[in-house]
Amino acid sequence: MLRILLLLKEPRDEIVDLLEGHHVDMEYGDHARASGSALRRKVASGNYDAVLLEGDASGVAPLKLADPRAEVILIGNDVKDGIEAIKEGAWAHFPMPLDLDRLKGTVGDIADMFDMRRETARLERQLDSQYAFAGIVARNPKMLEIFSFIRRVAPYFRIITVTGETGTGKEVVATAVHSLSAKPNEPMLVCNCGGFVETLIGSELFGHKQGSFTGAVKDKVGLFEAAGEGTIFLDEIGEMPLSFQPHMLRVLQNGEFRPIGSNRPLSARCRVITATSKDLAAEVKNGTFREDLFYRITRLVINVPPLRERKDDLPLLSRFLLNKANAATGKNIMGISRSAQAAMIAHDWPGNVRELENVIEQAAILAAEPFIKLEHLPPYLQGPRAGRAIPAAAAGAMADVIRRHLEETLRACNGNKSEAARRLGLTRRALLRWVAKYSVSS
Repeated sequence: MLRILLLLKEPRDEIVDLLEGHHVDMEYGDHARASGSALRRKVASGNYDAVLLEGDASGVAPLKLADPRAEVILIGNDVKDGIEAIKEGAWAHFPMPLDLDRLKGTVGDIADMFDMRRETARLERQLDSQYAFAGIVARNPKMLEIFSFIRRVAPYFRIITVTGETGTGKEVVATAVHSLSAKPNEPMLVCNCGGFVETLIGSELFGHKQGSFTGAVKDKVGLFEAAGEGTIFLDEIGEMPLSFQPHMLRVLQNGEFRPIGSNRPLSARCRVITATSKDLAAEVKNGTFREDLFYRITRLVINVPPLRERKDDLPLLSRFLLNKANAATGKNIMGISRSAQAAMIAHDWPGNVRELENVIEQAAILAAEPFIKLEHLPPYLQGPRAGRAIPAAAAGAMADVIRRHLEETLRACNGNKSEAARRLGLTRRALLRWVAKYSVSS
């Protein structure tokens, strides 16, 4: 059933009868100027699937602007006006006298399209759930291998290093490791090793005694003591002062540390996750990182690939981050336009997931319509490639996910389409349409 708004010059019972079974709102009068603010507000707030407008092409664009999701059918005699209406985004144009059979078929096509959209949204939610792992959203094979690796080692690890470019989500990965560790309810404490001189990083990690150095006006508990049996995350360990690295090696080897100014050693019971965006092997060769510490922390390594190498994650990540932005802004942005998607796919994302999150959050704030459009993206994304049709690789990213999910479900059901449809929450007829559409081998 569709929600339809009729904007006719006068009542037409034959149209109302034709739309039986759908929810129909009607307004009568001269809607040649469909750009009226009251009418736009009605369309924007009415959640209509379709609008039947009796008027001219000038009314199409304002209606599409009010709600890009609503499909507009223009009724009018001017053929040139009809061509212009199609250019403005109308679904169809009907001259007078009305071809009621064709109009009924057109409304049926729109209903089928919205059924498919609802099924797509339902399947995408299932896919999002399937490819969500401990706060990470991904379906790229490299990321799925990381998920599997984390599951295997998280309950047993003492030291793990996460590598990857800035913004790839190394702390998110570290949080996932901690959440699946043997002590997930113990604290995970974070220290960014960059910017600390030896005394300060020693105080931060190991604590200090009152009067042990200038400014030490009282005792301080360090992170290694405060973490208990939890986890310490040492971000950018490649930035750790070279003079402090022997102390770090000692605590990792012997499990003991001493607060600054204390002669009594304490036991380190926590696990340690380190992260770096540097090539530590190159740092060892350059003499800026200790070789023995390097080998100590790199027994188990998780390398997070940059976003440019896993663009098939963009649909899932974008939806996840858009939901997050909606929650933060209080908006209800429904999606991202094709032109904006094309620009995002063409971009190499040097700032990785962090850059993508910033872009989507900014666009969600700027967007006044239900969809993020090209003009809502930062200027550097609105380059010469922006606005073109989505490249085949990008357009196929979600299709590949859907195809794989359908194949896996059918395989799990031994080819029983009725059972597969039940598991997917679809009708058997809808499943058959999906199987045909995505050329699923069943």
